Amino acid sequence: MLEINSRTKVLTFDCYGTLVQWHRAVRHAAAAILQRHLAAEAPDQSSSALAVRLRERAVELQQQSGFLDYEAVLEASLREALGENGFEADAQDLEILLATLGKIAPHPEVPEVLARLRQHYRIAVISNTSDALIGGTIAAIGTPIDFVITAQQARVYKPDHRLFEHSHAVMGVTRDETIHVAMGQFSDLKVCQELGIRSVWIDREGEPLDPAWHPDAVLKDLSGLPQLLMPTLG
Repeated sequence: MLEINSRTKVLTFDCYGTLVQWHRAVRHAAAAILQRHLAAEAPDQSSSALAVRLRERAVELQQQSGFLDYEAVLEASLREALGENGFEADAQDLEILLATLGKIAPHPEVPEVLARLRQHYRIAVISNTSDALIGGTIAAIGTPIDFVITAQQARVYKPDHRLFEHSHAVMGVTRDETIHVAMGQFSDLKVCQELGIRSVWIDREGEPLDPAWHPDAVLKDLSGLPQLLMPTLG
C-alpha cells in the first residue's frame, strides 16, 4: 500500500507512455516511413511491427556499455529495424522520426491531473531522452514542470540507478521524499524496487506485471492519482 506522508516533496514521472502518447507517436512515424519506401499506405500490421522493433532496439542500445546520445540511439534503431524489413534508412526517414517524437501529445487526462498535483507537490520528469528532443513534448503537456531531467544530463539511461540518483541531487531531495509514477516496468519499476523508492505503476496497456516488481499502487491512467496522493482533498 502506498504511504503518503508530509515528507513527500516531489512527484517524479516517466514521460514517454506515462504522460504522453508515445506508442501512438512511434506507430505514426513508422507508418510514414514505410509509406515512403512502399510508395503506398503501409498496412497497420506492418507499421505496428516496425514500431515495436524500433522501441525494442532502442532499449537494447541504451543498455550497451558506453553512452550513446538519444538521437544516435534512434538513428541506429531505425537503420536496423528498417534493414530487417529490407529497406535502407536515409536522412529523410530519420527526420520524420525525430519530428514526430519531438512533439508528442499528452494523454487526455494528464494536463489537468498535473495541474492539480502541482498545487501540493513539485513535479519532475525523469526520461530516457535528450534535452532537445523532449522540449517540444514538455511544452505540449501545457502544465509547468518543475524539473526535466534526461539521460543526456546524467549520461546514463534507466534502469541505471545513477539517473535517479542524479535526479534526486538536482532536485535537492532524498529518495524517501519522492514518489515515482511510471508505465515502464524494466526502465522504472525495477529501479524503484532496487532503491526502495515508492512507486505507482500506470498500466495503460493492460500488461501482466512482472512478479519481480512490487509497485505501491497500480492505476490504469493518471485520473485516479489526485485521489491517491491527496486523499483528504480528492
